[in-house]
Amino acid sequence: MTEVVTYYVMISPDSSVTPKMLVHRASSLPYDVVVKETCYGALVHGEREKVEKVLEELRALDPPRIFVKLRGFPPGDPRICRAKRGGGPRMGYHQQSVEREKLPYVAAALEKLMKGELKPVEVAVKKKAVDVKALEKIAQKILEGSK
Repeated sequence: MTEVVTYYVMISPDSSVTPKMLVHRASSLPYDVVVKETCYGALVHGEREKVEKVLEELRALDPPRIFVKLRGFPPGDPRICRAKRGGGPRMGYHQQSVEREKLPYVAAALEKLMKGELKPVEVAVKKKAVDVKALEKIAQKILEGSK
């Protein structure tokens, strides 16, 4: 069985690429996927292999300023569709809006990295065991609060 996925394609606000350009480019490709224009970019929905090929082509339009993120719902899904829920922002909209505001900073760093002006930094993460007694206290407080 083929896996079906949906991705957000989000354009950084400082890009010259528009959502309409994304949709036009995706529509010109020989892949059977659903592409929906949005205010921040587009949604691409279809078989994983085809969607990933479309995403590669779209990212190539402006590599440091076009970002992709897996979406949990297909376009028009009634669980999150504003028309079906009675209007208002859909779940996750505010988080997405905050993320989009930060994209010019990420794009600037990516450009510097691509030009060799920055070097990737390896961060060592120290794994620390969870204190069992502290975890038991937290669980007990939660259980007492739910009564």
